[in-house]
Amino acid sequence: MLFQGRLDRAVKFQEEKNRHLHESEYDGKKLYDPEIADEMEKGDMLALILSGCLTILPVCALVLFVIVAAGMLFFHIW
Repeated sequence: MLFQGRLDRAVKFQEEKNRHLHESEYDGKKLYDPEIADEMEKGDMLALILSGCLTILPVCALVLFVIVAAGMLFFHIW
């Protein structure tokens, strides 16, 4: 292969890294996993809700309009 030496070094490095992780002291508890609330600021949740509504609601309204218009054309209710 063209880059066999680099591939071998990368595999060896990854094996050493994994071995180091398995040999480190581990007390059986789950490592710290930050929750979403730890990384958010004060107004982030409101901003997420508003942006979701502004993104999803117009698309839903358009789909609903298309369905109603197709039904009206199908049943000749003009």
